[in-house]
Amino acid sequence: MPRAAAAGRARAPLVVCCHGLGESGLRVAPVAQRLAAAGAVAIAPHFRGGGAPTAGPTTAMTVGTEVADLEAVLEAARAWPFVDTSRIALFGRSQGGLVAMEAAAARPAQIAALALWYPALAAPAAVRRRFGRLGAVPETFTSHVDGRDIVLGRDFARELWGRDVEADMRRYHAPVLLVHGDADADVPLAVSQAAARTLPDARLERIPGAGHGFADADFETAVERTVDFLAWTGVLED
Repeated sequence: MPRAAAAGRARAPLVVCCHGLGESGLRVAPVAQRLAAAGAVAIAPHFRGGGAPTAGPTTAMTVGTEVADLEAVLEAARAWPFVDTSRIALFGRSQGGLVAMEAAAARPAQIAALALWYPALAAPAAVRRRFGRLGAVPETFTSHVDGRDIVLGRDFARELWGRDVEADMRRYHAPVLLVHGDADADVPLAVSQAAARTLPDARLERIPGAGHGFADADFETAVERTVDFLAWTGVLED
């Protein structure tokens, strides 16, 4: 957090950073650090069923449990005396982008902006295509992302099956930044292109040659565009 907020001299904006499938908050901690340097109170929580040692099995996790975890973090953080509750934003990468989108759609008046990197917004449609019918979902199955196979439980697919992400996107009218590489094999660029057409107020930043996960110069570009966007929205001070 910024020093002035830590010392109780000022209230600062809040950005909660949501990690991807099978990860922990450490995966988005570098982004949180950069947002804190830009003036935000930044949180990178470990969601249940993620990659943290105490997170529990991935088979017990659903998008719904992660949304609930995010809502619990927001509820706690809004009570902190150093947080400016009028300037709250969410950041998410991959599945964390879907989680952030769903949480924001459920409370659109409370979330001032979204910054999403290669968000997995088409996950419900992908699950329906993969299994065809809900009864065909096995007790466990794997999802391949970032070069890893993540074991998921039947409840993950069941909970995701009926989500209407397009309708949720249409309900969220605050600004949204989508940052996506055009060489992403896990979440194709077309997902963010479709989201940019669906969201009422969205900006799509395309990173040539980048895959699923930004490194080195691509990471710097994505962070810079994210900080600039949050300053433009008024969440961060310009």
